[in-house]
Amino acid sequence: MEDYSAKLTSEPFLYNETKTLAKYLLDGEPVDSLKKRNIEENLIQHKSIISVKRTSSAIFRRLAVMNSNNMLQEFVNSDIVISKYILVYAIMKTDNLVRDFIKQIYYDKILLMKDYIERIEIDNWFERIYADSNLNTISDTTKYKLKQVTMKIMMDSGLVNKEDERYRIIIPILNDKFKKMLSDAGDIEYYKILGGIV
Repeated sequence: MEDYSAKLTSEPFLYNETKTLAKYLLDGEPVDSLKKRNIEENLIQHKSIISVKRTSSAIFRRLAVMNSNNMLQEFVNSDIVISKYILVYAIMKTDNLVRDFIKQIYYDKILLMKDYIERIEIDNWFERIYADSNLNTISDTTKYKLKQVTMKIMMDSGLVNKEDERYRIIIPILNDKFKKMLSDAGDIEYYKILGGIV
């Protein structure tokens, strides 16, 4: 049984916030110093200190995945499309629910050359996950929120577009540099799952 977490409900895509903190890391600020300064100075400009603390945890987990200076550099300085794919890769590495959704639903659709993910397929997948995992005891509200945040991450990352009650699949154009970064990290499987041809 896969181990999932409901923490994603308060950890959306956070692209701008992640990029803000990544720039400080790239400039050489130590992680511990930046964590402290972000809470003291609200570098990510959230409304409450509780929100800053909660989202900072997710952001720093994701930034830790971009542990090579090269990947951090690409995340900060490459075009927005590739930058967002680097972030979705980091989210997949730090959240099993997102990883498995992309692998089992999104990637399967690509393999089958389908254009859409239907709402019923999303609902059925989540119901199966809830029934067969450690998430079987969470509230219906949390279940709904997990599904909502997952699909928002899919849209914010550019992997899908919402059209009425279904989602159009957008197959990313992944450059060789992105492929090499994931290959060097030992994660070529993630490149493939995101629609890259190996």
